[in-house]
Amino acid sequence: RGSVVDFGADPFIKNKASAAIVNAANEGCLGGGGVDGAISNAGGINLYKDRLALPTVSLDSKIRCPTGSAVVTGPGDYGELHVPYVIHAVGPNYHDFDEDSLSEGHSLLQSAYQTSVDVAHKEKIQSIGFSLLSSGIFRGPFLSVADVLGIGLDALKDWKPSSEEDEGFVPDVYLCAFTARECNTLVDLCDDKFQKLDGPRQGDQSEEMDL
Repeated sequence: RGSVVDFGADPFIKNKASAAIVNAANEGCLGGGGVDGAISNAGGINLYKDRLALPTVSLDSKIRCPTGSAVVTGPGDYGELHVPYVIHAVGPNYHDFDEDSLSEGHSLLQSAYQTSVDVAHKEKIQSIGFSLLSSGIFRGPFLSVADVLGIGLDALKDWKPSSEEDEGFVPDVYLCAFTARECNTLVDLCDDKFQKLDGPRQGDQSEEMDL
């Protein structure tokens, strides 16, 4: 349990020269509130310049990463982040969906998680620390924390390399829970979806997943 900002400083990361965090970004990819703001502040001017250099989807657009997608900055010297890569993933804002269209949001959330791993896989990034996408204010009024985190876990569980040739390399995935509630919910969900996890629930910064 802890901030994804601190992921790269943790001694359990196997190869910090090939590690990334996943930022809960917006479509403009230039910064925002919450975890995005914390990552922006910790990453400093180099991260901002690299984000600014990300191409927009069209000449007259400010969108650098459509909802449901992910893009990467790095490798770079990102100050207090202690990782050379930042993957910027845009999860859905569930306030934009009513109860009848929640499945559209779910598909976008699944895509944001899986595209993040696609990006890491392409860059040969060995360790990924995920912030929990769409789990805060973007969760909207209809979904619980467990609902949103469950969608993310299923997306990661179902991820596969794009080709058989790439199956030899699979990154280590960590989920970083900022609050005790998120941490306990993650442990319960992982107990159900993966192998039984041992140890105290609120003392760990993240849960590692074997894809």
